[in-house]
Amino acid sequence: MNQKNHHIYREQEFIKSILESYKKYIKFGPRSTEKLRPIHKYVAQTLQKIFGNTYKLHFIGEETQEMTIQGKYYDKNVDITVVKDGKPVICLGIKFVTSNYKQNANNYFENMMGETANIQARKDLPYFQLIILRYKTPYYSKTTQRTGTKEPTKIEIINEHDLQKYVNLAYDTPQAHRPYSIGILLIDLDEEKEKVTALKPSQLFEKEFANLLESKLSVENLFTEIENYKKFISCKK
Repeated sequence: MNQKNHHIYREQEFIKSILESYKKYIKFGPRSTEKLRPIHKYVAQTLQKIFGNTYKLHFIGEETQEMTIQGKYYDKNVDITVVKDGKPVICLGIKFVTSNYKQNANNYFENMMGETANIQARKDLPYFQLIILRYKTPYYSKTTQRTGTKEPTKIEIINEHDLQKYVNLAYDTPQAHRPYSIGILLIDLDEEKEKVTALKPSQLFEKEFANLLESKLSVENLFTEIENYKKFISCKK
């Protein structure tokens, strides 16, 4: 498959970081922040390339930690913050859903809008969102969770209905609860072979819906929007 890569965003490197994060999720469990480190590190390194060394990155890493941002309504520890002269310039939230997506789908969406509004209501700080979803998502019932059984109760497929609300939001008029840009990556995660594959919307959905996703909600577009914002603030000076 021909990969039209963004000149800074490298999909294969991102996929490697997702696999490393998944391995840490298996090793340390869902509550550990260890599973976040590889993905956050890759995204932070990409943002550093975009913004350059005069900007500082805050995230969960070896020598850095998340920055607490004073939102309009409450203080929030943001996954990744780009900072210039001690002042936050952009915020980016990351969600990697490994199981039980559908039962929590509306909560994820509402929480994303809430945390976005809290930051963006300040008016001077754009919030970007990056979401990684397993196209075939295992569902674990409370029984399997309690007994520690590895086998999921069933496998759920992410469909157009699950993603439609993100499309509606991305194409809505700008307002505080709409992220500056949203990137969604659908992956196939083969646990036995320890392999992660990025899936293209055109492989999974009707052409028109796939085009909407690919043009506005791809990870490549997310980083392009961040680059454009960097150019915008550079021109303002």
